[in-house]
Formats: sequence, structure tokens, C-alpha cells
Amino acid sequence: MDNTRYLGAEFVASGGFAKVYRAFDNWTRRWVAVKELSNSNPELLRRFARERDMLTLHVNNPFVVDIFDSNFSDPHPYLVLEYSDLGSLQKYVVNRQDWRRVAAWLLDIAYGLTIIHERGDLVRDIKPSNLLRFRRPNGRDLVKIADFGLGQRSDHPWEMMTTSVFGTKGYIDPVALQNGSFLPASDIYALGITIREFLTGCRSLWNAVPGSSEFQRIVWAMTDSRVENRPTARNLYERIGNALQAEKALVANVQERKAEGVGWLLAGAAVIVGACVLAEGK
Repeated sequence: MDNTRYLGAEFVASGGFAKVYRAFDNWTRRWVAVKELSNSNPELLRRFARERDMLTLHVNNPFVVDIFDSNFSDPHPYLVLEYSDLGSLQKYVVNRQDWRRVAAWLLDIAYGLTIIHERGDLVRDIKPSNLLRFRRPNGRDLVKIADFGLGQRSDHPWEMMTTSVFGTKGYIDPVALQNGSFLPASDIYALGITIREFLTGCRSLWNAVPGSSEFQRIVWAMTDSRVENRPTARNLYERIGNALQAEKALVANVQERKAEGVGWLLAGAAVIVGACVLAEGK
């Protein structure tokens, strides 16, 4: 790591083959995440280069973390990425949130996946720890996909590892494990398992999912054993958006009816009070 540019490096976390540090970029005057390769063997170097290239390809995707710099000539090759002071979504597997908030996260991820998949690329390692939380200007959550070490590029067919299914145990599509072919629907499966964790605290497909009936149908479809029944990323984005709009309209309608009910009660109370005053006047 360039210690003259990246100052005050503090260890944040470690993964399977890399360590992440928080550092201050003395050139751009911002905090960054420096992802440093722990072991520079040829295979891990290829994976690291693949991640750099995938992040660079999708630099204009608003739901993929930004890459600012990289150095492969350093004794410990590293990538310099956008830093999230809010961290990953891993903690929400235990500290579960309202289904509407989870659906809003899903909306962001589905939009990001739509851009990735429609270019012909794959993530192949979607899980809570690889999804980072940021803050929008209006204060709402913004979720970005953060790890492409196992990603596949459609324009690099020699890197298409379709005969060797990698990923994280528990999130890998069982259909991909069986036939050795990783498809966009496999990313959808991994995302479906991730969403289930946020909602139920575990990866089981049998636990009841909270939320509106349409939201429940969407989550169930994401992990359908028949690949053809799973929604595409674009379809997922559209359906989640519609489900959230319908829920918002329903809540607004309920609040309006409550307000009307309070209005009628107040009006009725006013009539009763008026009648009592008249009666007392007599």
C-alpha cells in the first residue's frame, strides 16, 4: 500500500483471500477502503484482476461500489474502493428489519443486477457481507454490490468458469451445483437466500416470509427449484417497485380513513357538546 498517499490505515475485515483497511486518501481528501491481497499466488492474482476489471466495467452502475485505484506491482497488490462507514448488511441477518426496508434494499440490488446481467455478466457471490450500505442525500439507504472476485464477464469467454461452480456455501444455486453451469438465475437464487436471511434470520426455504402477499410471492419465486420460474433481475426490480408502491398506497389509504374516522368522531363530539350546551341553556 502506498503509505504516502493512503494515510492512517486501520484494519476493518478479512475475507477468504484479502484484507480490507480504512484509510484516508491524501490526494482526493476522502476516506477509502483498501482491499489488499493476502496471498499473491497466480490463481488469486487472476481473481483479483478479474474483480478490478469487473468493477471498472461497471463503474457507472450506481449500485456497484466505485473503484478509485489499483496497484498490482506492489508486494501486496491492492484495490482502492469506495468506503462505507455504515458497513455491510451482514449485521441485519441477526438484527432483522421491517420487510418494507428489506424490499427497498432488494430494489437497489435488483437494479444493479439488471445492468450487470443485461451486459451478460454475473456476480456469482451475492451474500449479506458483499452488500454495502450507504446513505442517500435524502437520508434513505442505498445498497451497493461490493465483491466481484468470482464474477464472470461475457466478453472474456476464457474466464467463463461454467464447469467449476464457485461461491459461498449456503448461497450457491443447487441447480448450478448439479449441472455445473452458472446462470443469471443463479445470482437471483443467491439474492433470494440473502433476502430470506434478512427477513427470517436463516437461509431455510421453509420459514414463513413476512410482508404483503405479492412480496412473499416474489421472494418464493427467487429460490424456485425450476430456474425458468425465477424472475429476471429486471422483472424482479419492476415487481418489487410495484409491490412497494401498492403498499405505500395502501398505507396512505388506511391513514386517510383513520383521519376521516377521527374527523367524524370529532364532528359527532361537537354535535353532542352543542346539544348539551343548548340543553343546559334551557
